[in-house]
Amino acid sequence: MGVEEATRTIQSRLFIESGNPEWLHDARLTAREIFNETIDLKRDGYNRTEIQREVDRDDFLRNNKCAVVGKALGTWTSYKRLLDWWHNQDDTRAGNPSPPSTDKTGAYPIVMAHMEGYELSIDEEEDRVDFRISPKPYKTVRGHLRARKTDIDQLKNALDNDNWSVGQAELLYRDGVYHLHVTVTTEFTIPDPEEEADTLVGVDINERNVALTALDRESHETLGTLVIDYGSVKARRQWYHTVKKRCQTHGQTSIHRTFSDKEERYTEWVLHRMSLAVVEFAEQFSNPVIVFEDLSGIRDAIEYGTYMNRRLHKLPFHKFEDFVRYKALWRSIPCDTVDAYHNSKTCSCCGERGYRQGRRFRCTNGECAVTQDHADRNASVNVAWRAWAKYRGIEDVDEVNYRTHKTQPQVRLVRLFGSGRVVSRPSSSARIAERGVLELQG
Repeated sequence: MGVEEATRTIQSRLFIESGNPEWLHDARLTAREIFNETIDLKRDGYNRTEIQREVDRDDFLRNNKCAVVGKALGTWTSYKRLLDWWHNQDDTRAGNPSPPSTDKTGAYPIVMAHMEGYELSIDEEEDRVDFRISPKPYKTVRGHLRARKTDIDQLKNALDNDNWSVGQAELLYRDGVYHLHVTVTTEFTIPDPEEEADTLVGVDINERNVALTALDRESHETLGTLVIDYGSVKARRQWYHTVKKRCQTHGQTSIHRTFSDKEERYTEWVLHRMSLAVVEFAEQFSNPVIVFEDLSGIRDAIEYGTYMNRRLHKLPFHKFEDFVRYKALWRSIPCDTVDAYHNSKTCSCCGERGYRQGRRFRCTNGECAVTQDHADRNASVNVAWRAWAKYRGIEDVDEVNYRTHKTQPQVRLVRLFGSGRVVSRPSSSARIAERGVLELQG
């Protein structure tokens, strides 16, 4: 059992009741000027103290100025880290990373510290959260926040509870509405999976599917099984790659950054939805632990040629695992890793080494009850088995016949996006997670 700190960003909309909204717009333009100047000064060798003195403004709150400078320096640090990584690569033909742009003239988010640049308070009579924002010295904009009820309740909890803290916030403008993104931080007690976990949820991910299997730790019964198809990411990334390559061939290099941003945003949106479905799937069972394959160093071992390397090296395995761990932390669900050696090629029923054809696994053991299975689901079962063996202290799992020799239930395959004329939006993560629970659970 351990205590871990977690931070999340709560997104809300502003309902302005007093003050001039133009003050917010002017402050956002000033924030852009401060950002651009900070990057230029940092490139010229100025330190943080010198930069803050150089970018000082009479019409911009000093605490907000320090926060914007800090955000700009964080952007510069990320660029330098990426540049160092690029210099250490054997193949640098893809082009070096671009430094942060300083020629943009649009608005920039105002970064504010709680109780300085902005303040939140609970209105008990109206049952809402009020805000006060100071975009300029001696000028304030007031009103209340609008958001999902769960987010408002969490903000109230953070303002009322000593175990929570309210951190920096960013003011943005999107689709004609001002938004306030507020960070809140608290601590969670995470159970020790080796001592307290009752359900082992194995996770296997590849370029098209995320497979989940929930095994009861004592009875070894399969409580749930689910395969989530997110092939749309693969198709979308291939489309972006083709368009960027054709544009570069004709000298239209400026589109590369625009398309890269769109591709990254789309991929992250899909990963957020998938990771939430994984956590909600695990949450349906008693004392779960989410178990991943240890994929560290997998990119160094992949060498299949230019086309396959581009596909596999860009797979967001690590980011997906980070998203799941983050969401699981907020539900006090522990996560763990096990060895990834031949999980998709080992029969989850008898332990015999079989072979894989596409998404189909075939067992070569003539006495095994399994003739074929979904390869990714088979791998997720093996991940759960390896977790069971790990918690039992079994080091060489391939030498121990610990399986139940039972075939797995029929695969529940769910596509992340519905299809058909009547489908107007993607399936919710909760509905996806419910599809994987077997009848014996209820």
